[in-house]
Amino acid sequence: MPLPTVLPCPAKINLFLEVRGKRPDGYHELGTLFQALEFGDTLTAELWSGIEVLCDAEIPGRPEDNLVYKAAALVRKRYSHKLKSERGIRFSLRKRIPTGAGLGGGSSDAASALRLASTLWNLNLSPQELRDIAPELGADVAFFLFGSSAFAEGRGEVLSAAPQPFPFHVVVATPPCHIDTAWAYQQLRGNPSGDEREMEWKRFKLRYASEAGNKDFYAALHNDFEEPIAAHFPQIHQIREILTSFSPEKALLTGSGASLFALFQEESKARECLNAVAPHCRFSALTRFKTGSFF
Repeated sequence: MPLPTVLPCPAKINLFLEVRGKRPDGYHELGTLFQALEFGDTLTAELWSGIEVLCDAEIPGRPEDNLVYKAAALVRKRYSHKLKSERGIRFSLRKRIPTGAGLGGGSSDAASALRLASTLWNLNLSPQELRDIAPELGADVAFFLFGSSAFAEGRGEVLSAAPQPFPFHVVVATPPCHIDTAWAYQQLRGNPSGDEREMEWKRFKLRYASEAGNKDFYAALHNDFEEPIAAHFPQIHQIREILTSFSPEKALLTGSGASLFALFQEESKARECLNAVAPHCRFSALTRFKTGSFF
């Protein structure tokens, strides 16, 4: 059965993030646990004469620099020999994930664009073929073609299946600040690296594999970026203080920021927390973990 021409583009958070040493290619070696959320953007596509991206929010920069545009252009270039003619596509993006918030909005949009281009152009690419293209668009894109829960290593593109998480209610809060990723990595220079961190990551994976359904385990979640970044950004420290005042199972920075999340068993308590933190945020939401496959 062909995919529909409308696809969701879910947001994601990092439930765990460990940064090890720098790789020869200049990137850092990561150990992280990606988890998709139920809220996100929506991408619609139709056949068109060229490649065009429409959006209900302003898209900064040139149209061809947008990841949705790049995804379609990449598919068309790589599989031009399978296309009967010069095919085009027009995307309409309903944007809900804030930009520059560490929630994977651009990567999720790009993943859905790959799938829609494959479908509308009758290429019927397999999930693996799409994931082979994804790293050219960004390290997180492959996750959104893989599934809703995944362990990730390398730059974040080496994926393996992770168990479904405890069904928490999730408050997402993005303070009114932006974190430069390169700067964030510079704040980790004093972190231990190598074998010591790799063993920590392996221990975490083993524990999560057996305890993902245990709500008490989530107190052990960790993000290497949180303390150094919160020390430089009082807005992040303030948001974290508000979240923790409602006694969630865990409140944590996601990625290199600036968004934080808090995990609650009770929806009523999560909603109270959302109402308290929202006035201090440029974006906030109450959602759940997305489960199951994206395909």
